[in-house]
Amino acid sequence: MKMTFLPSSRLGKWGFALSISFVILISLQIRFSIIPVPVFATVSLGVAGFVAAIVAFIRKDRSIGILISIVIGAVILFVFGSILLDSTDFFKGFQVVKDYSQRTEGSDMSGDGMNLGEISQSGDQIYMVVKNRLYRVNSDWTGRTKVTDFLVSSIFISDEWIYFTDDPDISNLYRMKKDGSERTKLSEDNVAQYCVSGDMVLYSTKKSLAEFNEIKKKAMTSVDLLLESEAGTINKMKTDGSEKITLCKVSLEPWKIEIHGEWIYYEDYGKLYKIKIDGTERAMISGKGRFGYVTDTWLYFIALRDTGTDAYYNLDVVRMKIDGSERSTLASLDKVYFFTLDEGWLYFVFKSEKGLHRMRPDGTEMQKLNNINIWALDGVSGNWMYISDYSGARYRVKLDSSVGTRIN
Repeated sequence: MKMTFLPSSRLGKWGFALSISFVILISLQIRFSIIPVPVFATVSLGVAGFVAAIVAFIRKDRSIGILISIVIGAVILFVFGSILLDSTDFFKGFQVVKDYSQRTEGSDMSGDGMNLGEISQSGDQIYMVVKNRLYRVNSDWTGRTKVTDFLVSSIFISDEWIYFTDDPDISNLYRMKKDGSERTKLSEDNVAQYCVSGDMVLYSTKKSLAEFNEIKKKAMTSVDLLLESEAGTINKMKTDGSEKITLCKVSLEPWKIEIHGEWIYYEDYGKLYKIKIDGTERAMISGKGRFGYVTDTWLYFIALRDTGTDAYYNLDVVRMKIDGSERSTLASLDKVYFFTLDEGWLYFVFKSEKGLHRMRPDGTEMQKLNNINIWALDGVSGNWMYISDYSGARYRVKLDSSVGTRIN
């Protein structure tokens, strides 16, 4: 029997059409993030195409199109089956517990003072954003309490106040007491990143998702147009929302922002800049850089080398004096998947290798801390790391992988 490319049966043609529709939609979703179809609905097309192709194959419809549909469906089932299995808390490589009250880890306060965006620790209490609501839990993971019934998308704790944004897309900036009282709107700008230092709030603004996608459409034929679109600003104000001043313009999607002494450091579309808190002396530090940390004398940051791929990073740990002099490369790493700097350590995950590693910025004291399969490293603070898996579930895990708990 001669095999044709297109299916001969009506059911086979439907199966092939659904499978190809899945491939097109999922590719557009990954590339542009502008397809108004839920991922679940897109996946359903692929699964329906797989089922139709199997039935057509059993009914003697032999074609290359049928085989393609079966292969696509098998890949879908494998990937999403893995995600489903991974979301069960089994096979994590660490013990998942509901609380640490009976373990010595429960008294570990090494994460105090962290601000990782959606999770922060202040004293013996941890605050976390779960499904756009704020919760509080003791450091031994007991006493979980819902703090807010209103939207919260990111938090930053300073002294007795929690600063937060609301809607993830169009974000106003607020502050409130740690019990959720005295909520006050500080800014109606669409806030991207922010931090608090003393009596000062620094924040960058951004475009909404709809505005961002519209600019992306116009820039599809010109990467420079996308990168050079100054669509946001960096601003400062008092912690009560007064004395707001715009310091400089930034691009479409400004990233991390930090303040140390009289300097502000920020990442803007992969480039690392510094600017004084009065808005003067703006300068680019690295054309491909990530902020690390600052001492009284030195700035440590990550400079990225071109890999020709988005699958991993080749990076250099760079140190220079805060006045810009005496710049030097301290250490280099290749094929790194995730990385973060915390308290004098560089933590990183190698591409295609399990486990979290760390080393000093000068390349010394390198060690492998655990053998956990880390899908995404959200941050490290003290003796704890915060990771996410395929399903979106997040975990707080001891660096030695002895114990962890699920955040959401």
